[in-house]
Amino acid sequence: MKIAIIDDDLYFLNNIEKKIKQYSRNLFNISIDTFTSCSLLFSKKYDIYFLDIDMLSSNGIDIAKKIKSTNSLAKIIFITSHVDLVFSAITIQPFYFIRKTNLDKDLSIAFTLLEDCYIEKEYYKFKYNSEIVSILIDDILYLETSDHLTTIYTNLNQYHIYKSLKDIQEEIHSQNLIQINRKTIINILHISFDKKNTVTLDNKKTFKIGRTFKKNFNDAFSTFIFKGE
Repeated sequence: MKIAIIDDDLYFLNNIEKKIKQYSRNLFNISIDTFTSCSLLFSKKYDIYFLDIDMLSSNGIDIAKKIKSTNSLAKIIFITSHVDLVFSAITIQPFYFIRKTNLDKDLSIAFTLLEDCYIEKEYYKFKYNSEIVSILIDDILYLETSDHLTTIYTNLNQYHIYKSLKDIQEEIHSQNLIQINRKTIINILHISFDKKNTVTLDNKKTFKIGRTFKKNFNDAFSTFIFKGE
């Protein structure tokens, strides 16, 4: 899950970043980018935006409109020290409001709502470096095994686990994870190109499809495509 925080108060920006990391711990696997202006904000898309409504050089409401125009599924959480601005921001249909004067309480509520929002999504939870990690199964790009070590790849991280490819596939139990050769399982959701005996994911990585796995892959991919029609 990718989070952007936009606020021109650097002290507050650093403070809320620390708190977001605390509240998201054990709930979501996140990466955070922080911005004091919107000049570089639109070079990437994010899942959640914590956005100050009233910045000195920018209008938070206008920024939110631009975000929504190119990223309609994004969740906008407005930050404000001026409660009267809440009413003018409602037209954007934000996910929630954070009052700077009530930061901890409002952040707690926001993350409770975010957890409820994503609760229907399927996660894979496992112990990693003495902590419980929870990753969204849809975010998994592929799994690759070598010498009894299986690596789970997402856009954000890599996780090296001493389990077999088969064991992890059975634990995750997702129809979208398809084995394409002896060492690799890919997530159908991230296929960008399929040609004969190779498949390319949206991170530009290309894999060979093994002969014995070809029919199963074709059947699964066809079912996935027609299901979305």
